Amino acid sequence: MAERVLVVGGGVSGLLAARRHARAGAVVTLLESGDGWGGRVSPLALAGLTLDAGAESFATRTPAVEALARELGLGEDLVAPTRAPAWVVTPDRAYPLPTTGWLGIPTRPLLHDVRRIIGWGAAAEAALERSRPLGEVRDDATVGGLVRARLGDPVADLLVAPVLQGVYSRPLDELALAAIDPTLPQQLRDAGSLLELASRRRRLAPAGASVMGLRGGIWRITDALAESAREAGVRLVRGTAAESVERIDGAWRVRAGGGTLVADTLVLAVPRPAAHRLVPDLPHPPEERRVALATVVLDAPELDASPRGTGVLALDGVTRAKALTHATAKWRWVRDAARGRHVVRLSYAIRDPREDLLAHALPDANRLLGVDLPADRVVASALVEWPDASPARVSDARPLPGLELVGVAAGLSGLAAIVGAETPGT
Repeated sequence: MAERVLVVGGGVSGLLAARRHARAGAVVTLLESGDGWGGRVSPLALAGLTLDAGAESFATRTPAVEALARELGLGEDLVAPTRAPAWVVTPDRAYPLPTTGWLGIPTRPLLHDVRRIIGWGAAAEAALERSRPLGEVRDDATVGGLVRARLGDPVADLLVAPVLQGVYSRPLDELALAAIDPTLPQQLRDAGSLLELASRRRRLAPAGASVMGLRGGIWRITDALAESAREAGVRLVRGTAAESVERIDGAWRVRAGGGTLVADTLVLAVPRPAAHRLVPDLPHPPEERRVALATVVLDAPELDASPRGTGVLALDGVTRAKALTHATAKWRWVRDAARGRHVVRLSYAIRDPREDLLAHALPDANRLLGVDLPADRVVASALVEWPDASPARVSDARPLPGLELVGVAAGLSGLAAIVGAETPGT
């Protein structure tokens, strides 16, 4: 009798796990509580455009996502973003980030574009880092602790923090290096210095690009993956949430949609708080945080020249938004589709669910882009909320017999980490 597998969660990790089990001969059912696939990797229809509702690029630190896109027949639509620096805006200054960095770490601290941000003294101190013994690097070392000790506070606060806090929604001193990539602590030991590690990692990026996108939107990967899973024999069920889970006589019994499903293997591909609610024996996760993405379509010729490059990172509470992406400056396909309009995306940490975050979007965009657009320039806007997917280490990836945690349930964040975990050979 074939193994029965039930996957809860229809994001990329759930679809990949379902397809993997089906290809191995299992009878697989996937439950998705929403009305579409993909979670953060899903489409958003706005002002006649089809945009990404969440993720709009993927990191190129591993070849896993590119390989998946090519496998799914999307290889010809892979695109690199426009080569332009991101900007940082603080209460008293605005500056473009150096183009020769990795995760904000400057590979050449004495270059002018680094010195004008952190000053001669801090640049000289950072440049000497290669000559100092590395010392012990713990597996749980934080990025903030390492950068401050090795390169100094100005590098940490003015260069690295804007980049990583905009991506991971965590203070630099709380973000583990291994949470970005589990192999980084050992890579740092092998390199012998942070500057050398940054230089090596930057050389690995294709044509200097740290991210890539997909013409038409990253969400197309999910669309194609769902079809691939269906072709492998997976039964895909939308609009049905797993309500409760029990393990009885060596099998999982899951209440969903007014009935009970029985499985030999239960795969959880949902945020860690949701996984814990279903299976309380799992380690208790930290308090759930939520984030929001405001997408705004603007009639704004003032932005034709991309005054702040392809994106802006906010520091020290200068705006309610923590970051902005100028999508029509970053991606040619968005610019072509927008036909003279501009698309910007602002990211927010949700503090109060009653707060009207869209009311902040235009003032925040004006402040970060250095313009003064009136309200009538807004063609359309939309707000999408997500559970925070910041990376976290989960000590036991299979804590109970017949239970498998994948994707965010396993503490992974970002397409590169999630797809890479499913295809470790890439």
